[in-house]
Order: sequence, then C-alpha cells, then structure tokens
Amino acid sequence: MEGLKKTSFLIVLMLMLVLTACGNNESSGTSSSEGEKPEEASETVDKSKEIKIGYIPWDEDVAVTYLWKYLLEEKGYKVNATLADVAPVFTGVAQGSIDLFLDVWMPSTHSTYMEDYGKDLEVLGTWYDEADNGLAVPDYMDIQSIEEVKDLASDLDSKIVGIEPGAGLMRLSREAMPKYGLDDWTLVESSTPAMLAELEKAVADQKPIVVTLWRPHWAFEAYNLRYLEDPQNMMNPNGIEELQSISRKGFADDYPEVAKWISNFKISLSDLATLESAIKDASDEMAGVEKWVSEHQDVADGWVK
Repeated sequence: MEGLKKTSFLIVLMLMLVLTACGNNESSGTSSSEGEKPEEASETVDKSKEIKIGYIPWDEDVAVTYLWKYLLEEKGYKVNATLADVAPVFTGVAQGSIDLFLDVWMPSTHSTYMEDYGKDLEVLGTWYDEADNGLAVPDYMDIQSIEEVKDLASDLDSKIVGIEPGAGLMRLSREAMPKYGLDDWTLVESSTPAMLAELEKAVADQKPIVVTLWRPHWAFEAYNLRYLEDPQNMMNPNGIEELQSISRKGFADDYPEVAKWISNFKISLSDLATLESAIKDASDEMAGVEKWVSEHQDVADGWVK
C-alpha cells in the first residue's frame, strides 16, 4: 500500500512538471511574437521580388527615381526603373503593374490624372513643396510677360516649344494660349530632351525662343532663363505645386519599411539641384547618384533610417 502511494505521488508530480513546462513554452512563444521589433519583422519581406518604379523624363523625377533605386538596392532590394509617358505611369500604378511613381505634381499639373486614378492608388507623401510651372525665355530677350509673346510671331515662327504631349504642363500651356491671344500659334509636341536640345541651340546662337518649363530645373541656371509673367495665372492656377510620391494599393503592406522611408522623404532645393547636376554630368544615372551620395552620405543615410 505504501509503495502504491509513492508511485501515485510520483505520477502526479511528473504530470505537474510536464504541464508547467508546456505552459512556459506557450507563454514564451507568445511574448516573442508580440515583442518582435519592427526591424526583425521587416526581415520577412521578400526582397527578391522586384520593386517597379515608373518615371517620366523630367529631371527631378529622373533624379529621385535613381536616388531611390540606389538607396533601396544598397538595402538589399531589387529595383527596376522604367521610363514612360505620364499617362501609362498613372495607369500602371492604378492597375498594380507599377509599384511607385515619385513625381506627382499637385494640385494643378497632374490633377486630371489624380481625378481619374486617385481612388485606385495611395499617396505616400510630399517630398518637395515649392515647385511651379511657366513659359520660360533666355534673359537676353526683352519681353517680360506672356502677353507680349504674340508680338513676336515672326521671330518665333508662331511656335512655343513644348515637351511630351501628355504632360500636365502641356495641358496648362494649351489652356493658357488662347487667353493671351495665341490661338493660332503652335505648341510644339516633342520630348523633354528634345526641348532642352532646341533651347541649348537657341541660347548658343542668341536667338529668341519660348519653352514650357518647370522649377526646380537645372536649365534655369545653366542657360540664364526666367519665367514670363503670367498675369492671368494660367500656368499655376492653384498656386505653388507639391511633388508627391504615390504607390499601388497594398504596397505599404508588402513593403512597410520602404513605404515608411519614402513617406518621410524630403529634399532641399540645393540638394536636388546638385543631384540633378551630378546625374547630368555622369556617364549614366546610377553613376551620378553614386557620386552624389558619396559626397552627401549623412543626408542619404537619414532617408533610410
């Protein structure tokens, strides 16, 4: 009988030890999951999956697109940067085939695209808030206002040199021209590089030219340009423009770390200007960004904290 009691006591003791151990394991597992740090959680993101950034041939967009391609690849992500006109870029983001577009001008330039596609994408943040549009001329030209352009029909062959036909700046320019008596003038549809090439040639020859342009842009300083006054406020009807980053729906869930970095991203005019210049003077975009980052490492590190 005494032996049976001892045996029963040992069995009960062993069961208690087993139950206690199981309870500790469950408690430990729960606290580990709940106490996981954001940095550890981000390690579950599949960095082998390519992040697709769509961009347009505007210099500030080229600059920030390749800046983020460089920064993200340094963090182990795979990034593809694809050049396109603005309409396909917005369509791609809205449909989910493009992850990011980093150069949305609001509230005027890209307002029609945001009206059409805004419900199908996410605005991550504003990275620059002092941008504007205008018609620009070299400083050696005498005219001061868009109102005076019509008087130079013979000198300018009744043409204003534009950029990509789908650009919001072109829409604003088309709307402005009749207001300034330029109904029978031609707004030349070309591309940003073609416009800049024609501008460079005209300045070299000291010939008159009017181009569609925007700030920030390195060409103002390089060619000593200025905006023509716009008394009817047609080129910036809603005031100063903000440059925003947008993403496809669900991007922030798939890449929370990247979404946070881009949402918090800000860049000064001086940093953007030197970045654009570094890219313009380099053999390719990535080489220009790498050189710029090497000279502004503290600034770059702050964007990916």
